[in-house]
Amino acid sequence: MSDRNIAIITAGGIGKRLIGQTKKQFIKIKGRPLLFWTVDKFVFHEEIDEIIITLPQDEIDVYSKLIMEEYPQKKIKLIPCGNLRQDSVYNALLACPENTLYVLIHDAVRPFVTKKEISQLLVLVKEKQVVIPISKIKNTVKQIENGRIVNTEPRENLASALTPQVFSYELIMECHRKAKNEKLYFTDDAAILEHFGYDVWVLECGEHNFKITDSYDMKIAKHIIENDILSEDNS
Repeated sequence: MSDRNIAIITAGGIGKRLIGQTKKQFIKIKGRPLLFWTVDKFVFHEEIDEIIITLPQDEIDVYSKLIMEEYPQKKIKLIPCGNLRQDSVYNALLACPENTLYVLIHDAVRPFVTKKEISQLLVLVKEKQVVIPISKIKNTVKQIENGRIVNTEPRENLASALTPQVFSYELIMECHRKAKNEKLYFTDDAAILEHFGYDVWVLECGEHNFKITDSYDMKIAKHIIENDILSEDNS
Protein backbone atom coordinates (compact mmCIF):
# COMPACT_ATOMS: atom_id res chain seq x y z
CA MET A 1 0.00 0.00 0.00
CA SER A 2 1.21 3.49 -0.79
CA ASP A 3 1.82 6.06 1.94
CA ARG A 4 -1.13 8.27 2.77
CA ASN A 5 -1.86 11.82 3.92
CA ILE A 6 -4.62 11.97 6.52
CA ALA A 7 -6.50 15.12 7.55
CA ILE A 8 -7.80 15.17 11.11
CA ILE A 9 -10.55 17.74 11.73
CA THR A 10 -11.45 18.41 15.36
CA ALA A 11 -15.14 19.22 15.67
CA GLY A 12 -15.83 18.39 19.29
CA GLY A 13 -15.69 21.88 20.78
CA ILE A 14 -18.60 23.19 22.82
CA GLY A 15 -18.14 26.85 21.83
CA LYS A 16 -18.37 28.56 25.23
CA ARG A 17 -17.84 32.01 23.71
CA LEU A 18 -20.70 31.72 21.23
CA ILE A 19 -24.12 32.08 22.81
CA GLY A 20 -26.77 29.66 21.57
CA GLN A 21 -27.83 26.02 21.73
CA THR A 22 -26.22 24.99 18.44
CA LYS A 23 -22.47 24.35 18.62
CA LYS A 24 -20.65 26.73 16.29
CA GLN A 25 -19.28 23.98 14.02
CA PHE A 26 -22.87 22.96 13.25
CA ILE A 27 -24.35 26.43 12.67
CA LYS A 28 -25.66 26.60 9.12
CA ILE A 29 -24.34 29.05 6.55
CA LYS A 30 -26.01 29.01 3.12
CA GLY A 31 -27.88 25.89 4.18
CA ARG A 32 -24.78 23.89 5.18
CA PRO A 33 -23.13 23.35 8.58
CA LEU A 34 -19.97 25.38 9.09
CA LEU A 35 -18.15 22.05 9.45
CA PHE A 36 -18.85 21.22 5.80
CA TRP A 37 -17.27 24.46 4.56
CA THR A 38 -14.11 23.36 6.35
CA VAL A 39 -14.27 19.74 5.18
CA ASP A 40 -14.56 20.97 1.57
CA LYS A 41 -10.98 22.25 1.68
CA PHE A 42 -9.64 18.75 2.35
CA VAL A 43 -12.15 16.57 0.51
CA PHE A 44 -11.41 18.32 -2.77
CA HIS A 45 -7.62 18.41 -2.32
CA GLU A 46 -5.96 15.76 -4.48
CA GLU A 47 -3.19 15.07 -1.95
CA ILE A 48 -5.53 14.22 0.94
CA ASP A 49 -6.33 10.51 1.00
CA GLU A 50 -8.66 10.29 3.99
CA ILE A 51 -10.36 12.54 6.53
CA ILE A 52 -11.01 11.71 10.18
CA ILE A 53 -13.46 13.97 12.01
CA THR A 54 -13.78 13.98 15.80
CA LEU A 55 -17.32 14.71 16.94
CA PRO A 56 -19.38 14.62 20.14
CA GLN A 57 -20.76 11.10 20.56
CA ASP A 58 -24.36 12.33 20.26
CA GLU A 59 -23.67 13.93 16.86
CA ILE A 60 -22.06 10.95 15.13
CA ASP A 61 -25.19 9.14 13.92
CA VAL A 62 -26.73 12.31 12.49
CA TYR A 63 -23.55 13.47 10.79
CA SER A 64 -22.68 10.03 9.44
CA LYS A 65 -25.84 10.24 7.32
CA LEU A 66 -25.33 13.89 6.37
CA ILE A 67 -21.71 13.34 5.35
CA MET A 68 -22.58 10.29 3.25
CA GLU A 69 -25.13 12.43 1.42
CA GLU A 70 -22.82 15.44 1.09
CA TYR A 71 -19.64 13.58 0.15
CA PRO A 72 -20.55 10.29 -1.55
CA GLN A 73 -17.58 8.06 -2.42
CA LYS A 74 -15.23 10.10 -0.23
CA LYS A 75 -13.17 8.44 2.51
CA ILE A 76 -14.38 10.14 5.71
CA LYS A 77 -14.34 8.50 9.15
CA LEU A 78 -16.17 9.88 12.20
CA ILE A 79 -14.93 9.07 15.70
CA PRO A 80 -15.93 10.26 19.18
CA CYS A 81 -14.03 13.24 20.54
CA GLY A 82 -12.26 13.17 23.89
CA ASN A 83 -12.76 15.34 26.95
CA LEU A 84 -10.15 17.82 25.67
CA ARG A 85 -8.94 18.66 22.18
CA GLN A 86 -5.64 16.87 22.81
CA ASP A 87 -7.57 13.71 23.71
CA SER A 88 -9.59 14.03 20.50
CA VAL A 89 -6.46 14.32 18.38
CA TYR A 90 -4.90 11.31 20.11
CA ASN A 91 -8.04 9.26 19.38
CA ALA A 92 -7.86 10.32 15.74
CA LEU A 93 -4.17 9.45 15.49
CA LEU A 94 -4.96 5.97 16.77
CA ALA A 95 -7.65 5.70 14.08
CA CYS A 96 -5.25 6.51 11.22
CA PRO A 97 -4.43 3.67 8.81
CA GLU A 98 -1.11 1.87 9.21
CA ASN A 99 0.35 3.37 6.06
CA THR A 100 -0.19 6.98 7.18
CA LEU A 101 2.87 9.09 6.38
CA TYR A 102 1.74 12.65 7.21
CA VAL A 103 -1.18 14.02 9.20
CA LEU A 104 -2.77 17.45 8.97
CA ILE A 105 -4.54 18.48 12.18
CA HIS A 106 -7.12 21.19 11.64
CA ASP A 107 -9.83 23.04 13.59
CA ALA A 108 -13.36 22.55 12.25
CA VAL A 109 -14.04 26.25 12.82
CA ARG A 110 -11.31 27.46 10.44
CA PRO A 111 -13.12 27.22 7.08
CA PHE A 112 -10.90 29.63 5.17
CA VAL A 113 -7.62 27.76 4.78
CA THR A 114 -6.79 27.57 1.08
CA LYS A 115 -5.85 24.71 -1.21
CA LYS A 116 -2.58 26.51 -1.96
CA GLU A 117 -1.66 26.70 1.73
CA ILE A 118 -2.40 23.00 2.25
CA SER A 119 -0.20 22.17 -0.74
CA GLN A 120 2.63 24.37 0.54
CA LEU A 121 2.47 22.75 3.98
CA LEU A 122 2.62 19.29 2.43
CA VAL A 123 5.72 20.28 0.45
CA LEU A 124 7.46 21.66 3.54
CA VAL A 125 6.64 18.75 5.83
CA LYS A 126 8.51 16.36 3.55
CA GLU A 127 11.68 18.29 4.34
CA LYS A 128 11.03 19.52 7.89
CA GLN A 129 8.79 16.77 9.40
CA VAL A 130 6.89 19.39 11.41
CA VAL A 131 5.40 22.59 9.96
CA ILE A 132 2.58 24.90 11.00
CA PRO A 133 0.96 27.93 9.37
CA ILE A 134 1.30 31.24 11.17
CA SER A 135 0.19 34.84 10.74
CA LYS A 136 2.36 37.68 11.93
CA ILE A 137 1.14 39.85 14.80
CA LYS A 138 0.17 43.35 13.63
CA ASN A 139 -0.72 44.98 16.91
CA THR A 140 1.75 45.81 19.65
CA VAL A 141 1.51 43.12 22.33
CA LYS A 142 1.49 44.05 26.02
CA GLN A 143 2.07 41.74 28.95
CA ILE A 144 -0.25 42.63 31.82
CA GLU A 145 -0.55 41.67 35.46
CA ASN A 146 -3.39 42.78 37.73
CA GLY A 147 -4.62 45.31 35.17
CA ARG A 148 -1.20 46.92 34.69
CA ILE A 149 1.23 46.67 31.76
CA VAL A 150 4.51 45.12 32.88
CA ASN A 151 6.19 44.57 29.51
CA THR A 152 5.92 45.31 25.79
CA GLU A 153 6.78 42.34 23.61
CA PRO A 154 8.72 42.89 20.35
CA ARG A 155 6.06 41.95 17.82
CA GLU A 156 8.54 41.06 15.07
CA ASN A 157 9.25 37.88 17.04
CA LEU A 158 5.59 36.98 17.60
CA ALA A 159 3.04 35.17 15.48
CA SER A 160 -0.38 33.56 15.81
CA ALA A 161 -0.39 29.79 15.35
CA LEU A 162 -2.96 28.57 12.81
CA THR A 163 -4.01 25.18 11.48
CA PRO A 164 -3.69 22.74 9.77
CA GLN A 165 -0.54 21.82 11.63
CA VAL A 166 1.24 19.13 9.63
CA PHE A 167 3.43 16.37 11.00
CA SER A 168 5.23 13.18 10.24
CA TYR A 169 2.72 10.65 11.54
CA GLU A 170 5.34 8.59 13.33
CA LEU A 171 6.70 11.65 15.14
CA ILE A 172 3.40 13.19 16.25
CA MET A 173 2.12 9.79 17.36
CA GLU A 174 5.22 9.24 19.49
CA CYS A 175 4.95 12.68 21.11
CA HIS A 176 1.22 12.43 21.75
CA ARG A 177 1.74 9.05 23.39
CA LYS A 178 4.48 10.48 25.63
CA ALA A 179 2.31 13.44 26.60
CA LYS A 180 -0.58 11.13 27.46
CA ASN A 181 1.62 8.84 29.55
CA GLU A 182 3.07 11.82 31.41
CA LYS A 183 -0.35 13.51 31.77
CA LEU A 184 0.84 16.65 29.98
CA TYR A 185 -1.64 18.92 28.18
CA PHE A 186 -0.89 21.68 25.68
CA THR A 187 -2.89 24.29 23.77
CA ASP A 188 -1.90 22.98 20.35
CA ASP A 189 -0.17 19.98 18.84
CA ALA A 190 2.99 21.85 17.89
CA ALA A 191 3.56 22.71 21.55
CA ILE A 192 3.80 18.99 22.35
CA LEU A 193 6.73 18.62 19.97
CA GLU A 194 8.32 21.81 21.26
CA HIS A 195 8.14 20.37 24.77
CA PHE A 196 9.97 17.22 23.72
CA GLY A 197 12.71 19.20 21.98
CA TYR A 198 11.75 18.98 18.30
CA ASP A 199 12.06 21.89 15.88
CA VAL A 200 8.76 23.27 14.62
CA TRP A 201 8.99 25.11 11.31
CA VAL A 202 6.52 27.69 10.03
CA LEU A 203 4.79 28.81 6.86
CA GLU A 204 3.71 32.44 6.98
CA CYS A 205 0.11 32.89 5.84
CA GLY A 206 -2.44 35.66 5.92
CA GLU A 207 -5.04 36.38 8.61
CA HIS A 208 -7.90 35.00 6.51
CA ASN A 209 -7.51 31.55 8.15
CA PHE A 210 -8.97 32.78 11.43
CA LYS A 211 -10.67 30.64 14.07
CA ILE A 212 -14.36 31.34 14.63
CA THR A 213 -14.66 31.74 18.39
CA ASP A 214 -17.43 34.27 19.06
CA SER A 215 -20.54 35.82 17.52
CA TYR A 216 -18.55 38.59 15.83
CA ASP A 217 -16.32 36.01 14.10
CA MET A 218 -19.43 34.13 13.01
CA LYS A 219 -20.92 37.25 11.44
CA ILE A 220 -17.71 37.80 9.49
CA ALA A 221 -17.62 34.15 8.40
CA LYS A 222 -21.22 34.28 7.19
CA HIS A 223 -20.51 37.45 5.24
CA ILE A 224 -17.43 35.90 3.61
CA ILE A 225 -19.17 32.66 2.64
CA GLU A 226 -22.46 34.20 1.54
CA ASN A 227 -20.64 36.69 -0.71
CA ASP A 228 -17.89 34.29 -1.85
CA ILE A 229 -15.27 36.81 -0.78
CA LEU A 230 -12.46 34.32 -0.22
CA SER A 231 -12.89 32.05 -3.21
CA GLU A 232 -9.79 30.10 -4.22
CA ASP A 233 -9.23 32.48 -7.14
CA ASN A 234 -8.85 35.35 -4.67
CA SER A 235 -6.78 33.47 -2.05
